[in-house]
Amino acid sequence: MKMAKRNLWLIAITGIIAGFLMGMWVGSQFLPHLEEAKFSDLSGEDQDRYVSLVALGYDATGDFNEASAQLTKLQAPNKQLLVSGVLERAAAQGESQQQLSALAKLALALGAPKATLAKFLPTNTPLPPTATPPSTPTPIPSPTPAPTSTPTPDLAAMAAPTATATSSPTITPEPEPMAMADTTINIRSGPGIAYPVVSSLDEGSSAPILAQNQDRSWWQIQLPDGKTGWVADSVISVNGPIADIPIASNIAPPPATATPAATATPTKPAGPDFRVIFRRLWTVEENGGQRDGTSVHCGARHELHIKVVDAAGNPLNGVTLRSLYDNEEHVTGDKGPGMTEWVLFAPGNGVIVVRDVDGSNVTSESMEASTDPRSIPNSYLIEAGYCTDDASCTASKYPGCYGHYSWDVTFQRSY
Repeated sequence: MKMAKRNLWLIAITGIIAGFLMGMWVGSQFLPHLEEAKFSDLSGEDQDRYVSLVALGYDATGDFNEASAQLTKLQAPNKQLLVSGVLERAAAQGESQQQLSALAKLALALGAPKATLAKFLPTNTPLPPTATPPSTPTPIPSPTPAPTSTPTPDLAAMAAPTATATSSPTITPEPEPMAMADTTINIRSGPGIAYPVVSSLDEGSSAPILAQNQDRSWWQIQLPDGKTGWVADSVISVNGPIADIPIASNIAPPPATATPAATATPTKPAGPDFRVIFRRLWTVEENGGQRDGTSVHCGARHELHIKVVDAAGNPLNGVTLRSLYDNEEHVTGDKGPGMTEWVLFAPGNGVIVVRDVDGSNVTSESMEASTDPRSIPNSYLIEAGYCTDDASCTASKYPGCYGHYSWDVTFQRSY
């Protein structure tokens, strides 16, 4: 059976190659040479091409084990981040929808969040089996053992008609609708970003759904401490029946932004309202890795910590920032004075400030927090201890610690 599945995989790969690379030596030259290739032996272009072929094979056969085995031959440090990175580059290069869909399906099967892949996946693509919470099993009634002795009759029970023992049908409890976080998300006091953040839900965690707003763009959930909060539909996966979830009533309006005391309106200087004044790549050790002589063992973290301050350097809470790649908004103060955070997925993200503490729109410099070492300047890599000079940085640019770099960034208001 295993040999038959492998033959099916090879037939699918050969068919895809014949269709997409007709006339080239891919079937007879490229794939055989990659059979025993190491990750470091391949150029970035060859490595991307191989991963795309594996994804097309997986799309044609559905054989995840074989796809995973093919990726293992590349000795990549993280299969999920590897496939996600190839998908981003393929999309930027305008590859076919079939190829982008195949890469997205393989990334999803490897554990990538569905929300980040939705634009590449066919409609109604299901989550991988491992992402679906186990359903509640139907309780099986235990047989009643026969009494070993004749009990004393309960005359009161015998007199009551309702006390007569009858066989009741087993009732299967209906699954409870649950909200699963696609990434670490904010929980707010109401259905909208104008409401303050009251808690958070970690990536992969679930919470029962209690209610919804009118257009089902926000869900009210119950927190472990018994309190309630609201999460946006765009950052969660909903499991279980939702047809009977009620629409919340008497939703309080968001709190009004405090009106500052009347003062002279400061004159804004020329240029952006918010500027990037500090940007630092975390060291190998800060990111959870270690150095062994000239060798670097990559850490597993991929985070972006942002601080926003006023012109005098004081932390500013209530400033709204937006990510450039997925338009996710965070408000400072949810991670400490003037602080907020993002989780960085390969190949990174960019952020700008969009609204001041009073809700007014602002202009801002943008900053890029890359997790692809090929786009990180050598000076940052040297300062963080990933390499020692330009030559060693260039030699280790790819894969380096692809997908696993973290940054500290500070924006300052200019007025």
